[in-house]
Amino acid sequence: MIILILLLVFELYLLNKILKFFLLSPIYLYVGFSILSLISTIIYFYFYENKFSLYNLDFVTESAFLEIIKMYLLALLAFVFGIIVYYDLSISKIKKLYNKPYTYSLFFKYEIPKITVLIVKVLFFLILILFFLTYGKGIFIREDYLPEVNRPLVVIIKILSFIEIILLGITYHKHKLISSLYFFMLILLSLGTGSRSVFLFILLYFCILFISQGNTLINKMRFSINILLSFVFLAYLMQLRGLDSHGIIPYIKNISLSGENFIREFYFNIYYSLIFGVFVTLKTIQEAQPDWNIIFVSLNPLPGIWAGWYSYASDMRLNEFAPYSLHGRIFTMGTTFTLIYFFITGLIYSYMEKKIRVFISEGKRAIAFILVLLLILHIVYGFEYNLRSAFRYIYYAFFIIFVLYFLRILRPYMLKKKLKIE
Repeated sequence: MIILILLLVFELYLLNKILKFFLLSPIYLYVGFSILSLISTIIYFYFYENKFSLYNLDFVTESAFLEIIKMYLLALLAFVFGIIVYYDLSISKIKKLYNKPYTYSLFFKYEIPKITVLIVKVLFFLILILFFLTYGKGIFIREDYLPEVNRPLVVIIKILSFIEIILLGITYHKHKLISSLYFFMLILLSLGTGSRSVFLFILLYFCILFISQGNTLINKMRFSINILLSFVFLAYLMQLRGLDSHGIIPYIKNISLSGENFIREFYFNIYYSLIFGVFVTLKTIQEAQPDWNIIFVSLNPLPGIWAGWYSYASDMRLNEFAPYSLHGRIFTMGTTFTLIYFFITGLIYSYMEKKIRVFISEGKRAIAFILVLLLILHIVYGFEYNLRSAFRYIYYAFFIIFVLYFLRILRPYMLKKKLKIE
């Protein structure tokens, strides 16, 4: 164990030499979240006596606990090694991208048309109507977590809400009250559905505020606090499906704001965000069986019904609410496969790091932020959710890059066609 830690420290030293840190680096986000999770879990296991033991997973032997920590260290070592190899094999142009600081490039001021505020109000009114057409009174209180609703309308609501969040973010510096008020109401409505997309909305809003407020210490501190609170909110959000009733009213009632209960709940949210996934992984290893078919199906980019996912999904759960984790599924396949998988993940994140820095250099900050958000979701879901649920966000990121590449190829032909017509 000590040798693995020393190797990791050495790799992190090399990483710091080859990759210039900036706030939205997906590589540093991955490494930072992993290390924070491991340190928090070790402290919790040895020093936190009043265990939460969600689903009775926390009480394990010390030998089993140390073995799972060892596997996480091996995974992180392979991940960072993949980054080092990618950098070493890259051409000098890419290495310069890695060595260049991009923090200052994140910040910019923008002017918005006066009509933007009117668009915000009209769009929110439309979203409000769609919410009530889709969920009715069920948005406030209902029995089922996932009611029978019109799925196309749900998709439209999410798309329009995504656009509304962007508009609210860019109007904040000129219209703080309107932006804050409409953001709160939209998040409250989205919370009533129990959908995890509300977490993505919050992250997106805070990121837009961050890049528009300047490169100041106060802005960075505020952004860090907002991101921390966002992940605490995600932990709270993930508990909602286990309630007896659902909707805005039961979800708000589930928030305890009194003394010791509030502190306990706050600690539980940190536990759920950073620690619980390690114990899910440990239990996954104990229950899951090595199966290459499951690996292939989990990594299949096709929709679940075509990939055959639903033939396995119900059997890959610890209980109704806790699926096998990504790490648990990978670790079950053995040390060699674990090293290979996370080495390849390191290569993928290195490629994404390059693309994000390129997009920022080209002034395409919005695309860069979307890619970062998708990779953050992969990181978070990978610690507690199954391999397929987490890995799909990497496919989404690749799909965005592919579409942009395809549009770039088509652009000269479209311009030629336009000139001929004129």
